Amino acid sequence: RTSLVIDPPNGRIPALRSQAELYASMRSGRANDGPEGRAPGERCLLSFGFASGPPMLSVMYNSYYQIVQSPGYVMILVEMVHDARIIRLNGEPAPDAIPRWMGDSVGRWEGDTLVVETQNFTEHEGFRGGTPDAKIIERFRRVAPDKIEYRFTVEDPRAFTQAWSGEIPFYKTDD
Repeated sequence: RTSLVIDPPNGRIPALRSQAELYASMRSGRANDGPEGRAPGERCLLSFGFASGPPMLSVMYNSYYQIVQSPGYVMILVEMVHDARIIRLNGEPAPDAIPRWMGDSVGRWEGDTLVVETQNFTEHEGFRGGTPDAKIIERFRRVAPDKIEYRFTVEDPRAFTQAWSGEIPFYKTDD
């Protein structure tokens, strides 16, 4: 296949709604009088290019992940900027009044697949023009001893004309 986008079948990210385009232009048009006007990646608050996710997309370099599971949590450490994403297992979402960098991630196991739903993003994020109201669902499934099938779905009706999904293989590099 020629795209990481698996749905819609044409391999293209759906169009942004005009409201989302306006939101994205307002975010990008912030006055850069101080550091708050700069993007989180420029300020080294988060990795750039959504390497830390969600969704987790590789960038030009430093695209390695370390996944650690402990009782009640999964932690994904991202090499770029050393972002640590904490996923609560079988928990409830945090109150909306507490937005979090990389959103609020809650996971559960469905058979051999870790399903993670993330919501409650800060206004400083916005995947590909998305809004803080986005919901991103990720699925991690080991399909071979050295390979994880990573799938994600972006649901943001304020931003995109339809939900869309992508898939990327993650390969183990060494022990």
